Amino acid sequence: MDVEPEGERPQAGAVGLGQRVATGFAWASGAYVGGRALTLVATAVLAHLLSPRDFGVVALALVFTAILDNFADLGVSQALVVLRGDEADRRASSAWTVSVLMGLAMTVATVLCAPLVARFFHEPQVRSLLEVLGLNFAIRALASTHYALAQRRLDFRTRSASETSEVLVRGAVGCSLAIAGAGAWSLVAGYLAGSAAAVLVLWALVPFRPRPRLRREELRGLLRFGGGLTAVDLLWAVVVNIDYLLIGRVLGAVPLGLYSLGFRLPELLVQNLAVVAGRVLYPTFAGLDRAAQGRAFLVSLRYTALVAVAVATGLAVLARPAVEALFGDDWLPAVPVMRVLCLHAVAVALAIPPGSVYKATGRAGIILRFSVPRTVLVVVGVAVLVPRGIVAVAWVQAVVNGVVDLVGVLVACRILGVAFSAAGRALWPAIAPAAGMAVVLLGVERAIGAPWPTLIIGTVAGAGVWVGLLALVAPDVLVQLRALRRRGVVGAVA
Repeated sequence: MDVEPEGERPQAGAVGLGQRVATGFAWASGAYVGGRALTLVATAVLAHLLSPRDFGVVALALVFTAILDNFADLGVSQALVVLRGDEADRRASSAWTVSVLMGLAMTVATVLCAPLVARFFHEPQVRSLLEVLGLNFAIRALASTHYALAQRRLDFRTRSASETSEVLVRGAVGCSLAIAGAGAWSLVAGYLAGSAAAVLVLWALVPFRPRPRLRREELRGLLRFGGGLTAVDLLWAVVVNIDYLLIGRVLGAVPLGLYSLGFRLPELLVQNLAVVAGRVLYPTFAGLDRAAQGRAFLVSLRYTALVAVAVATGLAVLARPAVEALFGDDWLPAVPVMRVLCLHAVAVALAIPPGSVYKATGRAGIILRFSVPRTVLVVVGVAVLVPRGIVAVAWVQAVVNGVVDLVGVLVACRILGVAFSAAGRALWPAIAPAAGMAVVLLGVERAIGAPWPTLIIGTVAGAGVWVGLLALVAPDVLVQLRALRRRGVVGAVA
């Protein structure tokens, strides 16, 4: 039996599904807020204990593992999410076996390639870091199927617990070793310890005990669906890592360390929120009929834009006091990069609802068609502009992804039969309040100057202005937010 979306379902089940979505958002968002807060604290502590070079050297190793990670299970775990009925449970053991074998293979490949990677970057320390970091593939493979099954069942309580455990353990181990003087090794040890903690939690909470097996009839559909996603993920890995790769190769570890930290706050506060939304939307869209998918798409687009644009705008305006207060004066050269990458983070966030639509409607191939030109443009742009510095590289990512992801929204509208004007109306409430908030924040920054008071007063004043302007330009949004909280995404728009 082939892997395909669930197809048409009775509309009567929409409200119940909407309630599950609302619960999923609640747990996922709660874990997101708590996890990002913990990660931010750990990053701030590590930034004061470690140098830009330490961050840069580890970032060089992570570039290689991030690309290999796209082959970790050949996409079979994600294929489980859209299987019909009890097919996922029947095929889960085969998917788990593939994941574990590929995890071991990626660990071996990392060790074998470590000397070549170190020579490519002219950084001998990368070799030993990479040889140890490769263990992360084998560790995470043990629970990738558990993670996918929890996603399929909209069990975001379990997934949130695993992610929170990972963040807690990673931060605790990393900070402890950094205080002890372990340098770059503290970051590597934190990654491995966090992954192990997440695996243990998933095994404890997900009622799935795999039996190692490989059955051709079970794998055929999984590999066909997963193979397409693997190709997309590989191209996306090139897009999001080519800047790290070329900055490390051309400019060195210190500029890469500054660039990676400049990426950190937009990633933590904006991009990861979009990822949380995508994890809820993907299985949700797969369970709706076409009319409900269109309504859910507009709702998800509206609220993703509301949060992403507001947070990115606030972070861009307050980037200097944020970096100075959280990370210290040594990291101030990362401020211009951070401001540009806030635009990139918004683009990534707005790509999540369309991407969920493509996968849930069985049109993941569209993502691949977008990925090819995106990859070419980013690679060429970064290669040409990297000698001009890390800010120029950040502009390449922001402009290319912004244009491509906007086109992706329009294509999703066409697939679902949603008017382009409806998408525009969904996006409008995010723009005006954020613009007004930016004016207020600029005034606060110029009037105060000191980093911590600027952040505290700016956050309170900016949030108040944003809510007030939102109530003025789009009062229906606040009404719908209350409805979403009571009834879930689908119920609010049905």
